[in-house]
Amino acid sequence: MTAIDHDSRLARSLEELRDAYRARIDQLTAERDEARRQAYRAKEEADVARANLAILTARVQELLAAAARHLPDLQVDAPDDPPVLEGRIVEDPRALPGGPKTLPAPAADGARLDGPR
Repeated sequence: MTAIDHDSRLARSLEELRDAYRARIDQLTAERDEARRQAYRAKEEADVARANLAILTARVQELLAAAARHLPDLQVDAPDDPPVLEGRIVEDPRALPGGPKTLPAPAADGARLDGPR
């Protein structure tokens, strides 16, 4: 074996190693970029879900306020089932985040929250 053969084999081995390294870097870069795209899509979907929830919550509050104005005997403060927080039944609703659930007071000027009919 000559020194030239040894050097050429070493050079070929180094080139193969460099190619394998570059291929792995390219693969990891593609996986990272895909993970970023998925995270961005998930964040957008979560933002839309939060906005939809806020809209639904506001609409439910408007409907409950309208119902309370028209049906003063309506009991909506206490649900049939006890409230559950993190898998545990909460005996005192004041322990829930936001305190006890009550209806908002009717508007003093008689304005309707449920929109025109």
